[in-house]
Amino acid sequence: MSGPLSAVLAAFTAGAGSLTEIQATTGLSRDVVAASVEHLVRLGRLEAKAIALGCPSSGCGSCASASTGGRPCHPGGPNPGRRGRTFVTLSLPAHTLA
Repeated sequence: MSGPLSAVLAAFTAGAGSLTEIQATTGLSRDVVAASVEHLVRLGRLEAKAIALGCPSSGCGSCASASTGGRPCHPGGPNPGRRGRTFVTLSLPAHTLA
């Protein structure tokens, strides 16, 4: 692995906690950072987990956990057919921490 992928992974490993911090650390564009993170997740070098949050003030049906058709929240977190934004946490896979 080389280039942007290595730079993004190194920045993350060094403690960068957001795409903005990775961008500032690496000097890469936001699009390159986002694409690199997505690729690192596909490769299994980073893990991405959706964070389930409470219902927004606008009510059920408008959050990331909403079921399709505007029905109330999907049990167990974000619905795969979601329409809204989802907050995601990234981490290194457990096998890389040993």
